[in-house]
Amino acid sequence: MIEASNWRDVKEWARAADRTWDSAERVARRQEMREQMLAWVSGAQLTDIRQ
Repeated sequence: MIEASNWRDVKEWARAADRTWDSAERVARRQEMREQMLAWVSGAQLTDIRQ
């Protein structure tokens, strides 16, 4: 059985595996992707409300 991991452990593992994880470019890209996801979710919710 696979043991569950919390997000903090997953990020720590990612940082250890890839030293560029916290680079300014990667942080900016993750922020951009987060904003796009939130915009999509907001749009989907608005579509549901309109229906």
